[in-house]
Amino acid sequence: MRPKSYSNMSPAVSRYVESLLQIETAPQLQHTLQIAKKRGTPPLQVVPTDGRNLEVLARSVQAKKIVEIGTLCGYSAVFLANALPPEGKLYTCEQSAHHVSVASEVFHDLGLADKIQIIPGKALETLPTLNQEGPFDLIFIDADKINYPHYFDWALANLRTGGLLIADNVFVFGFIGEEELPQGELGNLVLAMREFNQKCAASENLVTTFLPTGEGMMVAVKK
Repeated sequence: MRPKSYSNMSPAVSRYVESLLQIETAPQLQHTLQIAKKRGTPPLQVVPTDGRNLEVLARSVQAKKIVEIGTLCGYSAVFLANALPPEGKLYTCEQSAHHVSVASEVFHDLGLADKIQIIPGKALETLPTLNQEGPFDLIFIDADKINYPHYFDWALANLRTGGLLIADNVFVFGFIGEEELPQGELGNLVLAMREFNQKCAASENLVTTFLPTGEGMMVAVKK
């Protein structure tokens, strides 16, 4: 697996942008990672530049109601919550009890507990309970890759016109375009992501693009 970075371009470009923006120095983000490290949470969160992408996109549609599928330590949720107005709400779905505990501590410490509601449990089972809260302005998918096609179906049905559907890791660590399918579970992930990407690109209800970030980020607006 390649180290996470700003983009798929040269390392020099990544270093330049990361140095220019200095996003990771924000006290909120440093505190989040300190808690995650202390609690033994795996360092799988989005890179700071991808977090900034999320915040800019959320602000661009003046999002007031957001759903995030996959919380981890709450790092990306901090970016999304910062984009919300005072009355805004972020619903973040997380299956792992450990991650729920860590994110809860993060949100409490940062004063975001009133703005962010963690939905514990398997997202495929808990997402339907959020239908009554929609339609949503932005839905961000960053969870188990094998279920991305299923998350797509729910997201498209619960996203408002003009809302954004965003998904991370859509290049599957660079394997998405390889002619020879990887062996084992990785191959299954590639197949699932190809199905998801095709759904996004082919949907008559979406205008879709793919940002060449280090992980690959799909961004689509609902017509």
